[in-house]
Amino acid sequence: MAEMKSTVENRIQTDPLVISDSFEGYSLTYFNLPLHYRDDLQSVLIPYGFVQDRIEALANQIFADWHINLPEQLICLCVLKGGYRFFSDLISKIQLNNRLHNCRSLPMSLEFIRTRNQPNDQLEIIGLSDLHRLKNRNILIIQDIIDTGSRVDILKQKLEHFQPKSMHVVSLFMKRQSDKACIFKPDYCGFEIPDHFVVGYALDHNEYFRDLEHVCILKESVMSKYKIIDKRFTE
Repeated sequence: MAEMKSTVENRIQTDPLVISDSFEGYSLTYFNLPLHYRDDLQSVLIPYGFVQDRIEALANQIFADWHINLPEQLICLCVLKGGYRFFSDLISKIQLNNRLHNCRSLPMSLEFIRTRNQPNDQLEIIGLSDLHRLKNRNILIIQDIIDTGSRVDILKQKLEHFQPKSMHVVSLFMKRQSDKACIFKPDYCGFEIPDHFVVGYALDHNEYFRDLEHVCILKESVMSKYKIIDKRFTE
């Protein structure tokens, strides 16, 4: 039987840690940064260590919330590409809880998908060969960032057609945009960030910056430097 449990005492905050609009990030001079990106960054918005600590807190709370016993598993569904780094670190920290707790553990199954927009607000799901396997299963969708929330909302609606037992979403970032309302709130979220163009920790700009550890603000003046040269390598 799968059961979600939570207590008021010692509960970790699953709503995002809000970074204010007035915060412009930390000076680059305090951080080790790759030479090939250093001149293109404006500041470090969230240092790598801070990201890791917040992921650990989310992992601890997910472990505390979910009580699942074999043969059932929590289906952890990674939304690629940007979600791979968050997914990997979150799962590792949940696995650490499994090793450290003798009284119980959280069985997991790991799956990977990509999504692609289609005409008429449709979404193609690429990766899972048989979505009917999700019937009567507990699903945790894991992704990197939510801005308007429209894509993850459509994804969740589409997966609900396959009748999972439960479905929850965890996102590392939510982007706050003054001109666009977010229509979807994840069940677990790491940070709510201002409307900056952020890169690093697997967040990219045209497939660059995924190899940057810290979450940084990209200079607007360098956007054209990383323009798409060959559209065959993008979706």
